Amino acid sequence: MNFTKSWVLTKDGSSTLKINSLKETYHSLHGAVTESEFVYVTNGLHFWHNAHPNSNAAILEMGYGTGLLSYVNFLDHLKTQIKIDYTSIEAYPLSLKELGRLNYNRFFEEKKSFSFTEFSELTWEVAHQLSPIFTLQKQKSFFEEYKSKNLFDIIYYDAFGAHAQPDLWEIEWMEKCFDLLNYGGVWVSFCAKGSVRRALQEVGFKVERLPGPPGKREMLRAVKP
Repeated sequence: MNFTKSWVLTKDGSSTLKINSLKETYHSLHGAVTESEFVYVTNGLHFWHNAHPNSNAAILEMGYGTGLLSYVNFLDHLKTQIKIDYTSIEAYPLSLKELGRLNYNRFFEEKKSFSFTEFSELTWEVAHQLSPIFTLQKQKSFFEEYKSKNLFDIIYYDAFGAHAQPDLWEIEWMEKCFDLLNYGGVWVSFCAKGSVRRALQEVGFKVERLPGPPGKREMLRAVKP
């Protein structure tokens, strides 16, 4: 996906990238970090962990993108001490030059133990033990082709919006998510489209519409019963 990208400052002071031809940004313009923390960490990981306080969390992120969400999860685990095995897939990895334009090191400058640049430089297709309780593996793959021998507890469904990637919001991929989750597993996304909610329900999920992050009225969370 060799599209021209531009740098954009979001309202919480963090930055993101915009794919100009698609008129699509990698994060909410109302706050890149705010969205990542609110939608996925708080309403995904912490929600699941409250129900499974003594379990390790196996997370699948659909759409590594800039790596911001993965990094935010890494920083969160340092505070919460939640044990996490984190897998992130991405069909079109960004270059280190593109990631450098985001200047997340400055935004997270108080985090000296492991910088965003060091995080970005981690090799793909390798499981990296970043702490005794946090493992990260980045895999270059289309979600449609992705296969896993292991099931997950949480899926962060972070594809571009339906106007930019309509195929990834169809029912067959919601069914694939259902099959990739353990019972009691959580699917969470910024998306609130009615067609997606109905697709999730049709394949067997119990679906909730939740208040969205700043700038968005609603989001979706689904649990595999």
